[in-house]
Amino acid sequence: MAKSVASDVASPRAAPARDFDGLYKALLDAHPREALQVLCGARLDDRAVILDGPTELPRQRSSQRDKTYVVQYGEGIPTDIYHVEVQVQRTEDFEERMVDYWAGLALKYRRSTHRIHQVVLWPLGGGYPGRFERDQARLNYRSVNIPGDVDPGLLLASPLAPLALWSQQPPDDVVEQVVDRIAATAALEEKLVLIELGMLVGGSLAVAVLEALRRKGMNDVLEQTESGREIARRNLEHGLEKGREQGREQGVEQGHVDGMRALLRARYGDIADLDDLAQRLAGRDHEGNIARIVAGATLAELRS
Repeated sequence: MAKSVASDVASPRAAPARDFDGLYKALLDAHPREALQVLCGARLDDRAVILDGPTELPRQRSSQRDKTYVVQYGEGIPTDIYHVEVQVQRTEDFEERMVDYWAGLALKYRRSTHRIHQVVLWPLGGGYPGRFERDQARLNYRSVNIPGDVDPGLLLASPLAPLALWSQQPPDDVVEQVVDRIAATAALEEKLVLIELGMLVGGSLAVAVLEALRRKGMNDVLEQTESGREIARRNLEHGLEKGREQGREQGVEQGHVDGMRALLRARYGDIADLDDLAQRLAGRDHEGNIARIVAGATLAELRS
């Protein structure tokens, strides 16, 4: 597995748990068929028509299911209802809520013409086994631990590729395959979701994803993500501090050049004319050029 870490790039911090919920739902919205097949075990043929189903619970507007899909196959064939929950960690009342979610669907959809399937996706693993019993009640649902239960090859061959970064047994080139999938994605909004998911893995893998995105020339896209902006901010702070230290240790002029180089690398990666550009910017309005970089100037603007 790729684990290279650039010395001048600050490691991204793990995102809060709520980000998994929103990003997973965005991914499901963009690719419901692939999500149902790869993650939920659905067997869909060409006749299947996938529609969004209800998420609000009757008389409980503050409580919602994460996603519901209605899969229609044609006249005379029972309709499948897929209820999908994204859950980062176990909570005391989670399985009782699953019973409540099921009951709401059972009241809405008739038994004779609909089949209800419940699936819980655990992005970090460690989920419940998928069988709940209390008193005389019993509920079975599909519990999917993403790191151990899903074949990373299936994920990488689909638009769900970033989820393979959590796999317990990923291929050695998992980062490259994920970034290739991101680069090949046409829709900008979807590309941003995939990048944010890649950053959620944290640690050296997130840094490796970041470096691979830069090698693909995707700095402009990266800068539009929340993770990319946070990384850029911390790297700029790191570059500024590194420049100050070098200025104290070396002559002022050389320190300005080395500091500018560190700042440019933190902001734009290892660009081809890094040394020449650092020399020019440090020699012409050093403080002003630092302010331009921090404010988000493009390379074209800096080079002009």
